[in-house]
Amino acid sequence: MITTILSAALLSASILKGDPDVLDQTLDLNYTGLAGQAELNKNDVLSFLNQRDIREQYQILHETLLSKLVAEADSTRRIVRGRNTSIAAVPWQASLRRRGRPICGASVITPQWLITAAHCLLSARPSELTVRLGSSWKSHGGQLYDVKECFVHPRYNAHSKQHDVGLMQLYATLRFSASVMPIRLVDEGIRILAGRPAVVSGWGRLQEKGTGTQFLQSTWIPSIAMKQCRRSGLARSSIDPSSMFCAGSFEHGSPDACQGDSGGPMVMDGVLVGVVSWGLGCARGNFPGVYTRLAQPAVSAWVHQHIGRQGAASGQGEEL
Repeated sequence: MITTILSAALLSASILKGDPDVLDQTLDLNYTGLAGQAELNKNDVLSFLNQRDIREQYQILHETLLSKLVAEADSTRRIVRGRNTSIAAVPWQASLRRRGRPICGASVITPQWLITAAHCLLSARPSELTVRLGSSWKSHGGQLYDVKECFVHPRYNAHSKQHDVGLMQLYATLRFSASVMPIRLVDEGIRILAGRPAVVSGWGRLQEKGTGTQFLQSTWIPSIAMKQCRRSGLARSSIDPSSMFCAGSFEHGSPDACQGDSGGPMVMDGVLVGVVSWGLGCARGNFPGVYTRLAQPAVSAWVHQHIGRQGAASGQGEEL
């Protein structure tokens, strides 16, 4: 069974009923200013996201969210703990659905392309897939978009889980807003240092063998040195340093992911560095989560080969 990297505290009945007092505690950010600029520059959004001032704005907003998540973790010391999070705090987050049923997470990277895990796309036809964007809720709100094409990395190995990355192209061209935004991809060859805090988000199960959440959750997770990861409870031979990296904690059950979070984003410094890939169980102290390394040359080049067509394609879709 493929498991992933983000569990959260159980939602109370008041959250499920939409209690405004509880929802007021939801983490929120404001990407409105950036959204307007992104919409104006959507025909060359990759260059837009690479501008120094835009990168700095993304980083500032990311650090604001991270500081709130870290403060919450330090104050509670709760195991397997996430926070209710507005889609406005992670507006690139998408819910991938097959035949109407949510199966994975994904991230917006251009007006027509989303990135996810390869194993989320296996055996699926594009006509069976949709993505929900712009909503904090898994099953309602926002807008649904049909998938035109989907691609699995040619070197993906379902047994070893190497190169676990896939892409989806939409029929429509997205209209960027405070709740639907692209996230910049990490540059090719960038190394992820141990101990760096990252934010993960999704609608996966709230605990191992538990139920899923209806409201979006996020948490922070530190990256782990590859040497330590390969000494963990995970089989050493299953960790490929070139296409994977690890995050979690050995001291106690770190906030972690469960089934349903696969394909979702791991963001450091306002940049998408990883895709939720696999793990053993959920929030087990000696079993860190494993992520697809998006900076790997074979992954980065393949992704950009596809999304590089974005400029020509973005004028062909129906804008919603």
